[in-house]
Amino acid sequence: MRIAIKLGGSILEDAAIRSRLLRQVAALASGGHEILLVHGGGKSLNRRLGQLGMESRFIEGLRVTDAGTLEVAVMVLAGEVNKRIVAEMNALGVGALGLCGADGSAVRCERVEGTPGYPDGIGFVGRATRVNAPLFDLLLGAGYVPVVSSIAFGPGAGLYNVNADQMASACAAGTGCRTLVYLTDVEGVRDGRGEVIAELGKGEILELRRSGVLTGGMLPKTSSCLEALGAGVDSVHILPGSSPDILTRFAEGTLTEGTKIHGNA
Repeated sequence: MRIAIKLGGSILEDAAIRSRLLRQVAALASGGHEILLVHGGGKSLNRRLGQLGMESRFIEGLRVTDAGTLEVAVMVLAGEVNKRIVAEMNALGVGALGLCGADGSAVRCERVEGTPGYPDGIGFVGRATRVNAPLFDLLLGAGYVPVVSSIAFGPGAGLYNVNADQMASACAAGTGCRTLVYLTDVEGVRDGRGEVIAELGKGEILELRRSGVLTGGMLPKTSSCLEALGAGVDSVHILPGSSPDILTRFAEGTLTEGTKIHGNA
């Protein structure tokens, strides 16, 4: 089965959790699954910006990315974070290859500022729109695990910062993945009482958004889930990355945690 997995939140910062998850990813790949790994790295980026005396600002869950922030984002996301994951995967005996959207035109994007549904003033932020499927087919067919950072290739031969959840959604749909798994530092999607919802459809997500229950980073995350489902991915899962053997149990069908999102109304 071809699976897209997105790593994000504090699980990327915690070496022990990251190691456990990558071991599970390696086991899935060794077991015959084709794995496409997409990662964020917002906490690492926040830290590096802070060290440089630069402010981290967000609008509606999206990072404001001016020219200076973009330079640091490329350095941290396509460099530091990406190569750390690649190195750790290769140390586990699974061939991993790190990419950003500009490598082989792997992922192209459009600039979102000024387009309907996106806030003004967010700078060099893109929305992934086209994936080089033959490139990924070549890599996956050869047994590699592509490790994709959330930097895409866009207008003017430029690099753009892309929300990592949306990057994962586009990559999953564009490469024909059967399922998309978001591994994060939250337990799943919560209702108004704060309880994790085991399963959600599109209509329920839209109502949670309208009622203000979903806020912050969960807004672009759930939008990305719906985008993936609308583009042909069978199912999307938001799972707690720190839960023991979470990916192993997901593959075995014995999972009890997290939220499954389906395309039904």
